[in-house]
Amino acid sequence: MFVVLPLQAAAGSTQQQIAAVRMVEAARAQIAERLGADGSAADVTVIGVPEDVAVPMGAVTLSAHALTGHWPRARAGVSVDVRVDGRVVRTTTVWFALSVHRAVLAYQNDLPIGASGASIKLVSRDEDIAAIQGDVIGSEQEIDGLRLRHPMVAGSVAMRADFERIPEVDRRQRVMVMASYGAVHLQTKGTASGMGYTGDVVPVLVDGAEAPVRARITDKGVVEVVQ
Repeated sequence: MFVVLPLQAAAGSTQQQIAAVRMVEAARAQIAERLGADGSAADVTVIGVPEDVAVPMGAVTLSAHALTGHWPRARAGVSVDVRVDGRVVRTTTVWFALSVHRAVLAYQNDLPIGASGASIKLVSRDEDIAAIQGDVIGSEQEIDGLRLRHPMVAGSVAMRADFERIPEVDRRQRVMVMASYGAVHLQTKGTASGMGYTGDVVPVLVDGAEAPVRARITDKGVVEVVQ
């Protein structure tokens, strides 16, 4: 975003003064652009203002750097380039504190580790999303086929990092074990020692065996011994 400034210099001077308030305005405009529709629910406060700067004479424009990374966030620094005749002569940073309220989904009840997405009830609550680190769950459909990585407390905001895919084979799960030796095909039962998804290789202790074998997951609850 570019802002063109009028010249502020005494006659005969080789330099002109750029007021800090101008840089704040350019930075604030970038914050507003990045907030978009969230702007109406945002509280934006300037917490770090640069000093006025003296630059050479010429046509002055201010350009704010685009904001990148996790957004919105509680603290944001916007770098502003001061250009004279198109050339960057100074770069300053304006710091803001942000509060952005939005309806998010939270857990209705306390939940144990491993709870499946299908069994979890989410409720809406107002939250300052700028203070939240990470991505929130946007709908209950997003957690279908997932399970909790750790226990959760009622009222906690539902985050994508709370979940993992439900594996086709889980640790200590009873599985069907398939094995082929030439024209001979065997089928038996065993217990998986690791978790994984289709194509992964996990150790499986076949019933009656003393040591586990390596087996590739071919379907939910089904593995095939790797030769």
